[in-house]
Amino acid sequence: MNYRHHFHAGNFADVMKHVLLLQILSRLNQKDKPYRYIDTHGGAGKYDLSTPEAQKSGEFLNGIHRLVKLDDSVKRNAPEGVQQYLKIVEKMRENFGKGAYPGSPWFALEGMRDIDKATIFEMQRDVFQQLRHNIHDKRAGLHERDAYEGLLAVIPPKEKRGLVMIDPPYELERKDFPQLVDLIAAAYKKWPTGVFAVWYPIKDRAMIERFEKRLFKTGIRRQLICEVCVWPDDTPVGLNGCGLLVINPPWKFSEDADEALQWLFPHLRMQETGGHAAVRWLVGE
Repeated sequence: MNYRHHFHAGNFADVMKHVLLLQILSRLNQKDKPYRYIDTHGGAGKYDLSTPEAQKSGEFLNGIHRLVKLDDSVKRNAPEGVQQYLKIVEKMRENFGKGAYPGSPWFALEGMRDIDKATIFEMQRDVFQQLRHNIHDKRAGLHERDAYEGLLAVIPPKEKRGLVMIDPPYELERKDFPQLVDLIAAAYKKWPTGVFAVWYPIKDRAMIERFEKRLFKTGIRRQLICEVCVWPDDTPVGLNGCGLLVINPPWKFSEDADEALQWLFPHLRMQETGGHAAVRWLVGE
């Protein structure tokens, strides 16, 4: 496996994923009972955008770098979820240097309450060592384990409510992500009341349409698609956009997500025309 998130940390896809992650947690926080956050591919937890890996790709320049450079007046008018995201990034930059950028476990722990718990998987030995070095939080259990079998072993959690964030290395997936769809179906069967958020890349619209058909055929209800494409679909680039499939989204999350993506899109788009941001139901109630 040669995938390393250091090359992609802080890009537009990370911005989208982390803003929506915080919005889901914010909605979960509105109920008194504790919940469990499960991250299937936790990565290193924290990244340094000044490293050769990040500098080589330069992807962060069209992601978090664009937002950091915005005038304060523009940031103050951003949706609440975007403001929370930027505050967490700024706090990390103040503590660890201008190149620091949080991973999804870090954002999640910042967005959770003291009563909530986290389970974080990472199967790559060297990356797991970085995760263990970076994350020191009594609420978080870190596991060097393949989430494709580990997830099913830890759900449903004792809290009975919570969020599973799934963001696998897609170079291991085939065509329309059949392995991922099988995991989603099996996890939902074990925990039908859990919230599942699945990030995926958009490079080929036909492949995404096949992926959505596979998801539809699972029979799972309440599947929400959140999507941002910074390039038009027919532009031959490495990554045109990304999506976040949310199963069992919390009340009002769809409105939160749409507001955030419509605000982010003009700041992240790569050209004046084309591309889009949208929130839609793949399957309703």
